[in-house]
Amino acid sequence: MLLRLKSGLMLDNRRVLYFMLYNALLHVGMFGIADVALNFYFVSLGYDVATIALLQSVPRLGGFLTSIPMGLVTAKVGSYRVMLYSTLGCALSFLAMIFFPQLWVIITARFLLGFFYGAQQIALAPLMGALVESTRHTHFFAYHNVVSMLSMSFGSFIGGGMPALLVTALAPIIPAAAVSDAQSPFAYGAALLLSAIIMLFSVLSFIPVGEPDVPRHNALSADADDKSKRPPIPWRLLVIMTLPMIPFGFTGGLTFPFFNLFFRSQFGIDDQVVGTILSIGWMGMAFVPMINSSLEKRLGHARALGVTMTIASIGFMGLSFAPTLAWSVVGFVIGTSFRNTMQPLFQPLLMTRLPSSLHSVVSSVSNIMWNIGWLTATTLSGVLQTTIGFRAIMDVVAIGTLFTGFCIVFIFQQKRKMQLQVG
Repeated sequence: MLLRLKSGLMLDNRRVLYFMLYNALLHVGMFGIADVALNFYFVSLGYDVATIALLQSVPRLGGFLTSIPMGLVTAKVGSYRVMLYSTLGCALSFLAMIFFPQLWVIITARFLLGFFYGAQQIALAPLMGALVESTRHTHFFAYHNVVSMLSMSFGSFIGGGMPALLVTALAPIIPAAAVSDAQSPFAYGAALLLSAIIMLFSVLSFIPVGEPDVPRHNALSADADDKSKRPPIPWRLLVIMTLPMIPFGFTGGLTFPFFNLFFRSQFGIDDQVVGTILSIGWMGMAFVPMINSSLEKRLGHARALGVTMTIASIGFMGLSFAPTLAWSVVGFVIGTSFRNTMQPLFQPLLMTRLPSSLHSVVSSVSNIMWNIGWLTATTLSGVLQTTIGFRAIMDVVAIGTLFTGFCIVFIFQQKRKMQLQVG
């Protein structure tokens, strides 16, 4: 049976429904609830801003160190198995951080989370590309983004009140000292435990997706018996094509791990309000990228990203100068929503310029570039927060986002240079 979406996208009903269910559950648990509770959990354990920034940077180090090896592994064993086991690894990393809150255990768990999430992201684009025909990639990535962001929105909305709700619900069976405070390690840890459980359910929903029925290309060996037939990997081309992911990752690393701290510190609001604001932002990130298809048809992938990154930079600049909470929310929604058009457009842009045998490899290179930017930003963020403050950081993010769009347009405007000819 086929499912026909309004865009004309034809998808295998069973596989896509299971894939979207998996994607929804993963984003509720790993991002929605955790985006509200995680930093507050670290604060409740007594860690300062510099330590929290370190804990936010460690996952990117894990992803950076393993990107190329995991790209090659994905090309050999298939994207399905990599995604299945890496998602399970992400859930187990959460559990370790909750049940063993010593700093060295948390650092190790965060490193492993970066490794497993990096592997999942490397395998994601090739898997999605194999589920639908190439002419429908932009639509499919757009729908995937809608499900992801709406799930994060729901998760953040419930995540803001989740610690207090769990404290109340567990009060009859947990010692009073543990549940006396909705901002205690127990309260935030319980919310994160729920996140991990939801992530484990996402693993169960992913199992029926199965490996796509496509030939398994190995980017390193076109013919295992004849090394002379192995096509060389154009590393220089792949690096140039994925360079925009460095400023994209840098601007993300300065902001997304710390938006909850930004709104709490700047306006003194409680967790529920923070969760609601993040939920509104994720909702905007779900629907604004729906214009990607129209922009792509009118402008092409690269120029469309130039436009959306410019609008996003205006939003972040507004977030810097906003005098009230309401205007800050407006800037937050505009900045994050238009910034989020990047992945649903950039990944298809890369895939249309390269043969399928290189999709896993370019995905890993892209992940490396993103991790370089994100790791650098989160490492510096603690110092920047205490020296120049959040509002000045938003100015840096605005400039970096604008630069990202400029890089994409500049690099991809000459199709002959940025497209690998095969055959």
